[in-house]
Amino acid sequence: MAEIGSASPVGKWMNADKDAIIQIHPCPDRPANLCGRITTILDPSEARARDDHNPNPSLRARAVLGLEILNGFVPTATGWSNGSIYDPEEGRLYSGLNLRMDGHNRLVISKPANLLLFNGELGRQTWTRADP
Repeated sequence: MAEIGSASPVGKWMNADKDAIIQIHPCPDRPANLCGRITTILDPSEARARDDHNPNPSLRARAVLGLEILNGFVPTATGWSNGSIYDPEEGRLYSGLNLRMDGHNRLVISKPANLLLFNGELGRQTWTRADP
């Protein structure tokens, strides 16, 4: 099983769009699993962004900064699997995702069976470590 350590995604990551930093950390209620929250919004005009596209109207006023967007990634022999990522730009929750380290500074997020992922990208995206 993957372990939290030197080849671990725990830390700060710049998303593929290069507009946010996400802090990945052990989930509070399941420390072997990984969760993550938006800690920095890089576009100053979006610093006060709200979750406007959330399908639940009662959540649309919440701030994107500080929002927990990764949840429940379970350690496996090759990485972490079966987690979900909420994309506040689309108001969509992507489930059944996998995380895999590609070296120390690249994190590959993938969806099995080449299903669409984030803004119509096919199958996967790569985040880069923001705190090398």
